[in-house]
Amino acid sequence: MIERRFYRVNPLPIAAEIHDLDLGRLGDADLTRDLYADWMRYGVLVFRNTPVDNAQHLALSRSFGELEMHPLPQIRNPEEPLLMQLGGNKPDKAYVYDDKDLLVGRVPWHRDTAYTVDICKGSMLRVLERPEEGGDTLFSDTAAAYDALPDDWKRRIASLQFKATLRLDFREMSRGVTWSSIRWATDEEAPGSKPAVPHDMLARYPSVVHPMVIEHPESGRKCLYISPTYLDRVLDVSDEESDEILSFIVDHTLKPEFIYRHVWAADDLVLWDNRRMMHAATGYPPKYRRFALRTTLAGSLKSGRLYDPSAVEAKAELVD
Repeated sequence: MIERRFYRVNPLPIAAEIHDLDLGRLGDADLTRDLYADWMRYGVLVFRNTPVDNAQHLALSRSFGELEMHPLPQIRNPEEPLLMQLGGNKPDKAYVYDDKDLLVGRVPWHRDTAYTVDICKGSMLRVLERPEEGGDTLFSDTAAAYDALPDDWKRRIASLQFKATLRLDFREMSRGVTWSSIRWATDEEAPGSKPAVPHDMLARYPSVVHPMVIEHPESGRKCLYISPTYLDRVLDVSDEESDEILSFIVDHTLKPEFIYRHVWAADDLVLWDNRRMMHAATGYPPKYRRFALRTTLAGSLKSGRLYDPSAVEAKAELVD
């Protein structure tokens, strides 16, 4: 355990736990400096036994930068729009995976807002209501994954870009998934859990392009910048080569040595660097509930561009 002035740090193979944080010192320059340095060092900070209200959640998040509202308005908290909410009383979409696992809240590997040109800096999540089974969150360290790439692969992907598209129906996702088959749950299996996909919202977010490798703007480390959930293809190569590259890079990034699995306990908060880390949610049986609140940190790399520049006009018409 590493002793800091206002807390203790327990480093893990991937991520680090923060213990005994003095919330009364939020805003203190020394605390902010130390927390930020540890965040850059470890990529994921797990604040253990740290009960907070919404105001403290926002204040702790602001130790790591300015906050922004999530781009999807329907998941913003109605009382505090800087908090997005996940789960709760509203039934989530339920799917059956591999003809046996009936789950809600399962989300494949992704980076937050990777379907926009301005991928966000990071996020801080707290789970207020935990299911008795499942509900874990997984993180993949794409900086460590890049470091472990063979040199020939580093050269091969150094200047490549990929196309990404927002998908809300998991049946359309093909990269970074952990199942071989998927179908909607029936009404008998999970009543009321098959909401319509808002196609008008999808139209607001046309396909974007991002580099496969970025240099982290603060640490200087190179990271694999993929977001498997939204991956379409690698640009400027054949379909066959695109499939080969994406299959290799996704599989490599999801090796166990690069992954931290967070099993939620009461009064946990988890902060991750979205430029460095990918994450996924394991889901849980629909007989349980899960309710979580999350902040989004502003400060994009401005790494992306629209795949089709003419889509700007269509997006503007929808926003108006």
